[in-house]
Amino acid sequence: MSDVLTPGAGKCRAATFIAMIFATVAMAYSAAAAEQERDMSTTTVDGGGSHFPHPQLSRFWLHVSETSAVVYFRAGALNRAAQSYVEYGFDKTYGQTTPLTGEPRLAQLHRLTGLVPGTEYHFRMVLVTERGEVRSKDHTFTTEWFADAIRIPQDVEGPPYTLDQDGQRYVLTEDIVATDTAINVTGSDITLELDGHTVTFGTTSSAQVRGVFVTGGGTTTVKNGHIVQGEAAGDYSAGVEARGRTAPVEVFGITTDIHRPNGSPMRLWGTGTATEAKIHHNHFFSTVTEIASRHYPGNDLLDVDAGGPGIEIVDNLFTEGAHRAIGLSGEAPGAEVAFNDIRHHMRYTNGYALSISAGGGVDVHHNTVTSLGRGAYLSRADIQFHDNYLDLAGHMTLDDLPQDSPFQEARIAVHGIKLEGWGVTNTKVFDNYVRIIQLQPDAEWDYTPATPLNLGVYTPNAHNEIYDNTFVALTTYETTWHGDYWNNGQWAAPLYFVAMTSGPADVGEYAAYIHDNKFFSNDLFVGAQDGEVNMTVRIEDNTFILVDDPPPTVGRQRYYQIGAALEAVVENGDNTFIECDETIGGC
Repeated sequence: MSDVLTPGAGKCRAATFIAMIFATVAMAYSAAAAEQERDMSTTTVDGGGSHFPHPQLSRFWLHVSETSAVVYFRAGALNRAAQSYVEYGFDKTYGQTTPLTGEPRLAQLHRLTGLVPGTEYHFRMVLVTERGEVRSKDHTFTTEWFADAIRIPQDVEGPPYTLDQDGQRYVLTEDIVATDTAINVTGSDITLELDGHTVTFGTTSSAQVRGVFVTGGGTTTVKNGHIVQGEAAGDYSAGVEARGRTAPVEVFGITTDIHRPNGSPMRLWGTGTATEAKIHHNHFFSTVTEIASRHYPGNDLLDVDAGGPGIEIVDNLFTEGAHRAIGLSGEAPGAEVAFNDIRHHMRYTNGYALSISAGGGVDVHHNTVTSLGRGAYLSRADIQFHDNYLDLAGHMTLDDLPQDSPFQEARIAVHGIKLEGWGVTNTKVFDNYVRIIQLQPDAEWDYTPATPLNLGVYTPNAHNEIYDNTFVALTTYETTWHGDYWNNGQWAAPLYFVAMTSGPADVGEYAAYIHDNKFFSNDLFVGAQDGEVNMTVRIEDNTFILVDDPPPTVGRQRYYQIGAALEAVVENGDNTFIECDETIGGC
């Protein structure tokens, strides 16, 4: 996919324009590699959690326990990816390494195990790129010893292990296996240090079970362990779950392996209850392929039902799954969803990487999404969605529309950023890069059309604003066609409207103001379905660029079913068109 927009040299003005745009990306990649090779020795460590002063290896974080540690860092800019490992040992000869990560990713999370309590260790991070290996300078940390901790399983009967002593630190000292739920946290102000060990749950019970189940009060912390779902765990089991509680919770350094039907790596459940939830530096991984419905409850790698302020979902990795990656609902004033690396897999319709249905002005920024599936779903007021990088493709999914119907295959367009409903008002979308390509079918999948900006706003005076973004929509098909709901066809449109038929806004108001964006396509520029657009949409000062690699589609046009009124809005909105298709008039 990285070469999809590489233009042919000297073909036309559009190709030159595109080359200028994407040369910037290439220069960033080159500069990043050169900086890494020149010097990664400026890395600094400050009290177990700090930063790298140059952007190519950033957002360093370290957690140290008794016999393990967790190291997190990023490979650089939002569009960069690499593999990595960490070398560690008693001195600068190291002697031990963490496993090499799998597919290249932006975020890197490693667990160092087999450590001795109260001992100094040296470590360094190693990035593995197409240009070779790049090593950081040497760093040190000293492992902990929690003398007053309650130890599992030595001091607690189980499984299940019930943690009921308020204000205590519990430390897991070995891997544990449970037939049903492994650990119940019922006390208040509990700290659970898994210390790098594996918690396996649900090996024989077919009930709804959990690896760690938090129901107690006070501030609860769960950290630094690997949680694995057993072979029998029933529907809606979870790796970590907190249910029906408004007390603060912090979860970090957790990795998961979830695979049973309807299972989730982590849930904060209970209608509108989660507050002061800090979820950071985890890797939520699932290979679930079966869910009960794509409607309710669907399936998430992380599901947060918010009921108050203090929600932070930051610096996590999300991998695979069957539906959504992050689901944030309820009321979450001031919530932050940022710096996450998401590579989810949408097997069921409406499976978004970032499903933001929470009120209160959620701030979603600096996330990287490289998924087989939809990007972001925004359905509430006052959302700020900015500085995110989305590079997507999508394929046919399973759909049970209407709810409770049997599943059947659907070939529905991929959404990059979707604004939908009556509730999405005063939302701003800016400084994002979104690319979607409709690929040719392969042995597994039939790929679906690309709509990087997809608007289904129903409130006439919604006052949403979309500006300073780059949207890229490509199809690899030469000939296009448009179908129905169940099979959308073969096409691409960077700006697309769905069911925007609620009528005009009041004088001086608008449903959406779309300005100062760049829209790239080798097919349509603007399209619509479910009725011509009759709402007030301002489309001004944008640049629409026809790309020539992939070649423009046969008989392409600027618009599809948007209606004469909206066509006039676009044509008269001081928008710039750079086109090389003779059917439009050449360059």
